Amino acid sequence: MGASTSADRPIHVPIHVRKGDLTKERTDVVVVCSSSIGLLVSVLQAGGNAVMTSYNIEFRKNSANVIAVAASGQLLAKAIYFVPWEPDSDETLLCKSLKKLVSNAIEKAVNDNYKSIAFSAIGCGQFGCSISLVAKTLIGEAYQLRTLHPIAVSFIIQPHRTDIYDEFQKQIDLLDPLKPSEQLEPLERTPEIPTVSVPIGNGMIIVEKGNITTQKVDAIIGNPPSIALHHTIIEAAGDEVETAYGIEYGRNPNSILISTPPGKLSCQRIFFLKWEPDADDSILRQSIIDFIWNIIQNVISYNYTSIACPAFGCGGYGCSVDIVVKTMVPEIKNQLKTRNLSLTVKFVIRPEQQNIYDEFYTEKRLYHGCPEKAANSIIEDCFNRSFAGVNGTAYGVGVYFSSNIVYSHNYAQPNANGER
Repeated sequence: MGASTSADRPIHVPIHVRKGDLTKERTDVVVVCSSSIGLLVSVLQAGGNAVMTSYNIEFRKNSANVIAVAASGQLLAKAIYFVPWEPDSDETLLCKSLKKLVSNAIEKAVNDNYKSIAFSAIGCGQFGCSISLVAKTLIGEAYQLRTLHPIAVSFIIQPHRTDIYDEFQKQIDLLDPLKPSEQLEPLERTPEIPTVSVPIGNGMIIVEKGNITTQKVDAIIGNPPSIALHHTIIEAAGDEVETAYGIEYGRNPNSILISTPPGKLSCQRIFFLKWEPDADDSILRQSIIDFIWNIIQNVISYNYTSIACPAFGCGGYGCSVDIVVKTMVPEIKNQLKTRNLSLTVKFVIRPEQQNIYDEFYTEKRLYHGCPEKAANSIIEDCFNRSFAGVNGTAYGVGVYFSSNIVYSHNYAQPNANGER
C-alpha cells in the first residue's frame, strides 16, 4: 500500500505482529517499557553509551513521562520511547493502563512526525499478565487509533513465544474489517423470525434482526470502544463520516458524544457515544442507564423521532446478556413514559446473535398459561419470572412452556372475550 493511500484512508494502515528482536527492528520508533528490566537492559546495551547517557539524563528530569531518546549503536530504529508502566491485579485497571500506554506512544510518534512504531508484548513476560487480555487490549487500542493516525504499528514477539504470537495474530484476524469472515455484512432481517414491536405510551420499542448500517431512522447510535461495530459504521458511511469523526475526536478526544453527518447511511445523523462495561454488575447496570439517558438527551435536542441501536455490551465485551437486556429495555421504557416521547427505538441484533435476539424476544412476548393481566404486564414491563403462570407454579417458581399449543390451550384460562 502506497503512502498516499495510507494518508487518505488511515483506517487501512496495517497492524503487524511478527516474531523477532525489538533491538533489530527497522522502524521509526521502538517502545520500551522501562519497568521490563530484561528488555530495558537489552535496548540500552544495543544502543551503546550515547543511548545510556541520554536515558539517564532524561530519567532524572522526569521519570513519570515518556522518555524519548535518539537511537544509535546497533539499534536500527530512529528513536526509542521509554514508557513507565506497572501491571495491576484489577483487570479493568490493567486494560486502562495498557490503552493509555499505547495511546500516549502513538500520539507522541505522530506529533514527532514518525510513520511507524513497534511495541513488545507488554505485560506478557516477567509480569505474567493474561496473554489473551493483553493481546486484545493492545491490538484493540492500536486498531482504534489507526482510524485517526496514519502510522504503521507492529508488535514484536520473542521467537520462542509462539503462544503470545498466536494470540496477537488471532486478535488482528478478529478485528480486520477487510476479511469477509469478520466483516458485518449488510444483511436483511431474517423473514422467518418475527419483529418484536411494543407500544410504550406515545413511543414504540422494536427489536429485529438486521444490520445497523441499513436502518432508515433519524439517528444511528455507534460506540467507538466497540471496535468492530465502530469500523463497520465508519466503513459503510464513507469518507465524509471518517473525516468528520477524526476532526471532532482530535478537537476533544475525551468527549462522551461525537455527532457526525450520515454520509452514505439512510439516517440524518450518527451519534458516536462512548461507553465501556464494568466487571461490577451494579456499576454495569448504572452505566447502561446513563448511556440510555445520554442517547435520549441528544435525540430530544435534535427533535428526532426514531433511532437504531445495537445491543451494546453483548458482543466483544462479553457482558451478561441477561443484565444488558433487563437494564436497557426497562430504561428505554422509563424514558419514553416519563418524558412522554413520540420516539421509536429500534434495537438491531446481528443475524448470527440468536441468543441475544432470543433474550429480547422472550422478555417481550412468550408466556403460556398466564392470565391476561399478567401477559399484558409482561409485554409492557418486560418478562418478570415472578409472574410464573398458573401451570408453572405447580412445579415451583418457574414457567411452564409447551411445544404443543393445543395442550397449553386446554390449561390457559380465557378472558371475558374467550381469548387465551
